[in-house]
Amino acid sequence: MKWSYIAILFVLALLNPPSPRQDGPSEYDKCRIVLSSDLYDKEAPTFASYHAVAPEVIANAKLDLKSNPIARMYRTVLQGEVAEGPNFAGHYRVAVWGCGSSCAQFAVINLRTGRVITLKGFSSTSLVYFDNDRDFLPGTESDDLGFRYRSDSKMLVVIGDINEDESREGAFYLVIEGGRLRLIHSTIVKKDCEKLRRPH
Repeated sequence: MKWSYIAILFVLALLNPPSPRQDGPSEYDKCRIVLSSDLYDKEAPTFASYHAVAPEVIANAKLDLKSNPIARMYRTVLQGEVAEGPNFAGHYRVAVWGCGSSCAQFAVINLRTGRVITLKGFSSTSLVYFDNDRDFLPGTESDDLGFRYRSDSKMLVVIGDINEDESREGAFYLVIEGGRLRLIHSTIVKKDCEKLRRPH
């Protein structure tokens, strides 16, 4: 009985050889990586084109929980951000928080009014295949890799797959005007890598 069991295992091993070992990322993964050079766009607007006044000191800023559904849902995160003061366009704060691996959600807070501002269709960004580090639009005050902004500019750049949608992958230029965010320019990255996918 023991020998017949071993013989069966031997035959199964011959019929199902182990898959070849994968060292490092696949060709598909290498193709999918988005570099700073992929995001470069000579038609893109500049931070200087949307100048804002110097950051204000706003005492006792409060979060307006009725201004946006996001405000109630993420009140603890946003209240902590309000306490940090302005980092964008004079009297605004860009707030960023995680939503999973390589994923970030964001909102802009008007520190004068406490109003939480979002842009429809731009609730999160994913950076799974992005490797732009700090080479893309250097010299900003943003701490998060998926965002570029300055305290003296009204322009905010969001980088990544918007709402984890690969057809909306690249750099997206937003401007805050009249208390609203508006999309003014998009640099879409197209990666034709499907033919390199590993066979299943």
